[in-house]
Amino acid sequence: MTTDHGRVGRRDLLRASAAGLTAVAVPAATPAMAASAAAERRTLLYREVTGGSVTSSRDGSVLIAEVQGVLWRVPPEGGEAVRITDWDLEATRPVLSPDGGRLAVGGYRGGGFHLWTLRADGSGLRQVTDGPWDDRGVAWSPGGSRLVFASERGGDPVTGASFGLWTTDADGGGAERLTGGAYEDSDPVWWPDGHSVVCVRAAHTPDGGSDGGLALVRVPAGGGPAQVLRRVGEGRLLCPSVSPSGRIACLHLSGTTGSPSLPAARATLLVDGRAVTEGEDLAAAPPCWLGDDRLLYVADGRLRLRTLGTPGSVRDIPFTARMPVPRPRRRPRALSLEAVGPVRGIHLPALAPDGGSVAFVALNALWVLPVGGTPRKVLQAAAVHHVQMPAWAPDGRSLLYCTDRDGLTAVRRLHLDSGHDEPVTGPGRLYPAASPDGTRLACQDTRGNLLLRDLATGAERVLARPLAADGPPGAPTWSPDGRYVAFCDRNRLNHRFREGYHLIRVLDTRTGTERRHLPAAHQSLSDRAAAGPVWSPDGRWMALVAESVLWLLPVTGDGTPTGPARRLTGEPADHPTWARETNTLLYLSSGRLRLLDPARSGPRTLSVPLTHRPAGDRGRLRVHAGQLWDGTGTAPRRDIDILTDGRRITAVEPHRPRRPGHRTVDASRHSVLPGLFDSHTHPYSATYGARHSLTALAYGITTMACMGASLYEAVRLRESLASGHSTGPRLLACAELIDGARTAYAMGRAHRTAAGVRRTLERATALKVDFVKTYVRASGQVMAQAADAAHRLGVPCGSHLCAPGRAAGQDLTTHLQATQRLPYGHATTPTGHIHQDLVQQYADGRFALIATPFTAQALLGADPALADDPRVLTLMPPWDVTTVRERARTPPTDEQRRALATEMAAYRRLAAEGALLAVGTDAPLVPAGLSLHLALRALHTHGFSPAQALLCATAAPARLFGVEDDLGTVEPGKIADLTVVDGDPFTDFGSLPRTPLVLRDGVAHYQSDLVDAVRGTVTTPA
Repeated sequence: MTTDHGRVGRRDLLRASAAGLTAVAVPAATPAMAASAAAERRTLLYREVTGGSVTSSRDGSVLIAEVQGVLWRVPPEGGEAVRITDWDLEATRPVLSPDGGRLAVGGYRGGGFHLWTLRADGSGLRQVTDGPWDDRGVAWSPGGSRLVFASERGGDPVTGASFGLWTTDADGGGAERLTGGAYEDSDPVWWPDGHSVVCVRAAHTPDGGSDGGLALVRVPAGGGPAQVLRRVGEGRLLCPSVSPSGRIACLHLSGTTGSPSLPAARATLLVDGRAVTEGEDLAAAPPCWLGDDRLLYVADGRLRLRTLGTPGSVRDIPFTARMPVPRPRRRPRALSLEAVGPVRGIHLPALAPDGGSVAFVALNALWVLPVGGTPRKVLQAAAVHHVQMPAWAPDGRSLLYCTDRDGLTAVRRLHLDSGHDEPVTGPGRLYPAASPDGTRLACQDTRGNLLLRDLATGAERVLARPLAADGPPGAPTWSPDGRYVAFCDRNRLNHRFREGYHLIRVLDTRTGTERRHLPAAHQSLSDRAAAGPVWSPDGRWMALVAESVLWLLPVTGDGTPTGPARRLTGEPADHPTWARETNTLLYLSSGRLRLLDPARSGPRTLSVPLTHRPAGDRGRLRVHAGQLWDGTGTAPRRDIDILTDGRRITAVEPHRPRRPGHRTVDASRHSVLPGLFDSHTHPYSATYGARHSLTALAYGITTMACMGASLYEAVRLRESLASGHSTGPRLLACAELIDGARTAYAMGRAHRTAAGVRRTLERATALKVDFVKTYVRASGQVMAQAADAAHRLGVPCGSHLCAPGRAAGQDLTTHLQATQRLPYGHATTPTGHIHQDLVQQYADGRFALIATPFTAQALLGADPALADDPRVLTLMPPWDVTTVRERARTPPTDEQRRALATEMAAYRRLAAEGALLAVGTDAPLVPAGLSLHLALRALHTHGFSPAQALLCATAAPARLFGVEDDLGTVEPGKIADLTVVDGDPFTDFGSLPRTPLVLRDGVAHYQSDLVDAVRGTVTTPA
């Protein structure tokens, strides 16, 4: 069947992004810029540079600075700068042509790194390179006719490619490959005679990465072996620059580690191998030679001119740059903290073999829905456990599903006729898929390995290990003959950056051999959680989701594509599943179950008449607080009664011995605070089950903000927690990370088309998410599109990127510095420092920061007793227990203390300038619950008062997420979320993690009860 929504083949998709070299005139304004222009504007004033660069003509008469991804023309002696590019070009590392008339830059407009040229006054902007590969780091030839750059072009979209050096005519065309091999070449620059090129070379490492760049090499422009000019033993070299006489300047970062959360200890400017700077905070950008003895570069946030060989001959060039940005305007929205509504969080629907029923999970229960009937609950999980991942047995008489009822997530079988429920696997097994004959089980373990299990003997073997380390592969699907298993995984396109495409892996269960496929060249599946593939019963097709729409890919019996993919519908789609006997397809579309026969008719909706509502009456409580800090800005008060009726606080008054009609919760020897708020989490319930939520609640956290998850998983958890079917903090839901054509995480939603982005946002809007997040490969235009959709919904939008984020109309960043699309970004310098331009992004309080300090994990080594807590030993999964214990055994190193102090100094400066700061953890990338306390302890240790630190986890995030009318403070009318601390954090901040009791929605949860609910279960993976 071919619908009127169109047919897009592999050739069409390839043509749409064909690799090539072009010279294209670019219009003056883009849709992203136009959208931003429509909003109310503010002006940011830049006087310093964080992570930017500077270039000059040979005579010094033209000076161009890159500040926060925008190019500015600066008077040579300093003064008012003139903006010459727009924000959504994201121009980086500009270089002036030898005659000073033209600039070449790397730009990210459109969602890929390519080369652009423009005149020095900003006119004549033209795109030079094009295609699906990244082109980075450009330099002019001495004659000004050619450009050299680093690129992956010429590689394979499935197996990937290395960054090699390429040259092209400055006006486009005539591309020639210069280098390529088992290394990554970057930061090229011509030798003065034009006969060779100098670059940084990073050797590949067995883990798929590289050594970062330990060598500078010189490569003949006509081809030939490379000459090693310099090699360092540790750290990395970057950004070489060659003077007219052949002197080589470059940067050396030293004291680097394998941890992406720790900055370099030192950055040094070298000239011919000798240090010419000491203690300067250098930007990761090439220095610019003015003759043979003067260098122009960025240091300490300044444009700096240094004369070599003359001690003390350093001059800074002052400038002022004025950057207009929009003021985000959110439509008011009453967040659904108490709403009753239809269930939209339908988890992994599975169509029965005969097509007559659908199994799914909602409200922490397993349901069976007859087609045309009403759903029947067949299993309700206890609130301290999760039920998930239903899959039909081939005979349709029983259901496989996963639960953590006995410890870690494991596979069980529920016989629908008798109700008999039996274990199938040991702990640590996920995503079950029975073979067509029912004798074998394909599943994953907690590390993402694909396992094959003989159901008669219980014998298991590893069939495949995951390609990606940032989230598990997708669920397995069997070929009809039972020989092949297919699933979604992510490749890596180069050894320099981790991103790649979600692709199809097909394993032969007899031989162990595999094949990998994309639905079309450079076309990723949407994500690894909800996009398939799923094999059709006749073996001729795989159903999959790409660009958030449903496709059929024709395949051979071994899963090899035989032709173009056929689009089935035009509506958003997720989680396709086949009926083996009737050849019908079921999928989710914006919260609706849709049933489709690809050969006959369009889809129809299956009604799911389920409702979620807050849990029932909680009664009236009196919490007697020995000390109350209410989060409103007042000092702590002694001997206070907090009265509640149901979910709400009715009064906060001095203590009285009697409160008729109220049951007393005695906290008279404790401190009471507003419930704590973790502003950055990701629910990984497949591996963690209920442990993430239970651990967070036991550490006093009553609200968690999801910063990216599979959409339906996030919404089903939000509904289950809100209705009391699951125990834990409430969850503010976020869909997948909205990304570009390539992505990294399992929950990264890949897009090459505007229509795909529109469908992704349409489904998030329909399920009423509480936050919209873009990731690092989403273009500025997509970031603006996401911000607009979020604000129409009445919720905030954010990303990792501060400058394009603010210019696109977003509301916040989820880190100060984390993964960026640039090697170092514009948030901090390579040594972790910030400067005035970065401070300007946040200082007015209208663009916020969620501080997510991974560096705070080192504090475990300063307080090893934290690792002996029963919440660690019992509630956390074994891998987190191991992590906590290992960190607690090692005191913080000098390097860790330095990195922590640097990061905390940045937060302290931002707070002093008026920034709105919330604190988050990125759990479970770090252990849940405890990590929030480590982050708060880091703030307090480095200059935040107890109240200032606590505000970052109470009132500030409530304001940021638009729930300040309900949460964040202890006041009449607010929801009764309270954290009880055994101690006084205002005199002993170290007592804060001691939380024997927490109230969420007016319900008391004792730490001892939460621990006892899990104590004794099996926590060792099989």
